[in-house]
Amino acid sequence: MVSATRSPITDENEAAAKIQAGFRGYKVRKDLKDTPSSDQTCSTSSSSDQLSIEDKSAAKIQAGIRGYLVRKRKQEEKKAATKIQAGFRGYKTRKDLKSPGSDENRSLC
Repeated sequence: MVSATRSPITDENEAAAKIQAGFRGYKVRKDLKDTPSSDQTCSTSSSSDQLSIEDKSAAKIQAGIRGYLVRKRKQEEKKAATKIQAGFRGYKTRKDLKSPGSDENRSLC
């Protein structure tokens, strides 16, 4: 839509909808944050034990994936650093060879 053809009422309605959506999201997140503690006290011990095993298993899997991703990221960073260093060393060597007063230039000719 072209902004020139929009009425101020439409803009106000959209702004109000965004504010309401933001508040509703905040309220839902707050309610979810408060409810897990009350739900755990009402659960039976067998389902609690089963959930804890599932939670522990999920935590192990997540920890393994996170470790893998961190190691992969570090490896990529190391490769990038090596390429940057190699590029700079090549630049510096070419610059030193190009300079007229360098001793290395005379020994190579």
